[in-house]
Amino acid sequence: MIKHIAIVSLSSGTIGEDFVRHEVDIGIKRLNDFGITVTFMPHALKGIEYVKDHPAERATDLLQALNVPEIDMILCAIGGDDTYRLLPYLFEHNELVDAVSNKVFLGFSDTTINHFMFHKVGMKTFYGQSFLSDVCELDKDMLPYTKKYFQELISTGTIKEVRPSDIWYEERTDYGIDQIGIPLKSHSDHGFELLQGNPVFSGEILGGALIQFMIFSMEIAMLICHFFAINIDYSQIKRIGLVRFFY
Repeated sequence: MIKHIAIVSLSSGTIGEDFVRHEVDIGIKRLNDFGITVTFMPHALKGIEYVKDHPAERATDLLQALNVPEIDMILCAIGGDDTYRLLPYLFEHNELVDAVSNKVFLGFSDTTINHFMFHKVGMKTFYGQSFLSDVCELDKDMLPYTKKYFQELISTGTIKEVRPSDIWYEERTDYGIDQIGIPLKSHSDHGFELLQGNPVFSGEILGGALIQFMIFSMEIAMLICHFFAINIDYSQIKRIGLVRFFY
């Protein structure tokens, strides 16, 4: 059973900004109500600009969380678009390899890249909730589907089976303090949808957000173009796609 969670900002430093303080407070209370001790790693609350400018410190927070025996689980604060910048600080001298443990690691979106980092070094992880997006939900409680699987994970350390949600929600457009307790607009859902192939199959599945690999490729491409002083026609990239643009 999870008793101690460390929160890390491996992508964006949003949780360190004043405009989300009310959400962060909600999330801390919810985790405490689960009987969980919450630790924010040293740079997690430094804010958007600091976190963006200091990928080495982000990597340090992750490694420290992995190495503290009392911490059972590492929860990502939120996604973003540049956690790939942690790569040299985690792999240049086998830092991540040496820190691998049996802790639970949880997050989604840009955190896909972190999941693949862990996969490379042989550590199992869970693609799922983030702190700000899910635990800090402004409604009176976490969304039922989200809470169900989060509770299973912190109670057992694993997820045995994933079923589709009965409902889906419209995204919030306002996260102000006056939205506390305001429910999201919901709609009925019809479950899993088979796009092609046999409906019964087996094998290993790697979960994640494919868009993050597109972002990763775009960032690397921009760096190459900048290095070689290549002029970029951004409208062409948008029109024909990144691969065709370069080939």
